[in-house]
Amino acid sequence: MVVELLSLRMIRFLLYCIKKIKHITVIYSLRTRKRNLFLIFFMVISAGTIYLVKMRGVTDRPKPELVSCYNLYEGDSLPWAEGSNFSPRFDSIFFHETSCRGVLNSRQACSIESTARAHPTRPIYVLFSGPVAEIVYQRSCIAKLRRFPNVHFARVHIEEYARNTPLDALVASKKLEESYWPVEHASDILRFLTLYKWGGLYLDTDMIVMKSLTPLGHNWVAREKLDCASVGVIASSMDHVGRQLAQALADELQTTFKPDVFNNNGPAVMLRVLKRLCNKSDPKEWTAETCQGITVYGPEYFYPVHYTNNSVYFEPGELKNVSNAYAHHLWNKMTYNLTVKKDCPYDKLAKKFCPLIYEMYGDEFGT
Repeated sequence: MVVELLSLRMIRFLLYCIKKIKHITVIYSLRTRKRNLFLIFFMVISAGTIYLVKMRGVTDRPKPELVSCYNLYEGDSLPWAEGSNFSPRFDSIFFHETSCRGVLNSRQACSIESTARAHPTRPIYVLFSGPVAEIVYQRSCIAKLRRFPNVHFARVHIEEYARNTPLDALVASKKLEESYWPVEHASDILRFLTLYKWGGLYLDTDMIVMKSLTPLGHNWVAREKLDCASVGVIASSMDHVGRQLAQALADELQTTFKPDVFNNNGPAVMLRVLKRLCNKSDPKEWTAETCQGITVYGPEYFYPVHYTNNSVYFEPGELKNVSNAYAHHLWNKMTYNLTVKKDCPYDKLAKKFCPLIYEMYGDEFGT
């Protein structure tokens, strides 16, 4: 997604510059234009390169410091997910927080509350990759979420968590520390790892769930667009179909993990796996019948607003064509710096589906 957006912006920028070149060169003689055209073209390419570098920010090198907390064992108030006492039920719902902040923000907390309200009888686990201090556990939004009897928090130590699984070698290889996006790539690893270990349902922390997902079945994924499966929500049970999917995802990631390609280890993994499991080459024809029991739901269920239109969640107005949605993916990677204005669609969704967190943060919700 990020690369696609950068490419679109780059193309628009270059087209703008080319128009300017045409305007400038028309006032020169033919000889002068030929002489200067190369120089102007060189300037455009140089400016475009600088623009692209700025858009990438500092993602031009591995950043192991962003996940350095994974190796910390002190100052943690959460129970460990590697002990014998941690044994999630087969129908559990999982969230992963893979940054080193040691706390949830209001948007993440809203996602968890909305899911808890929609699934009061299903266990919900929020798994942190770094330590959470006692004061945070007792006084932050985590304390509010603990009011829900089905919401549980635990700490993942990724190397121990991956032991004796298909992803053991990948985690032990320290390739994650070579990643340009280690927080996001850790999330990719852990979502597949958790479904392999326990089965159940995985959800991204930038979704607002509006109704129970249980009726959708036990083994399913969702399209982000018609020709692209996504990994923001995945259901994989402990039956044969679910084990086949979870095993295939873990094996594919173990084999093809790339630390320097943003989307290679998430959506691309799912796409490659489904291309092998499904007997139809066209993703639009993927169904439970053509994909060995794995249902592939359309984007209207979880991605009713495409990421290229993500700003509509933050602008005045009403959402259109979203009546089939079970949840809304808010595209946090691209919208985290957008203000949740009063009565914008995001504000209305939060007020209705995560009222406890919405009330707690008030005007600061979403910041």
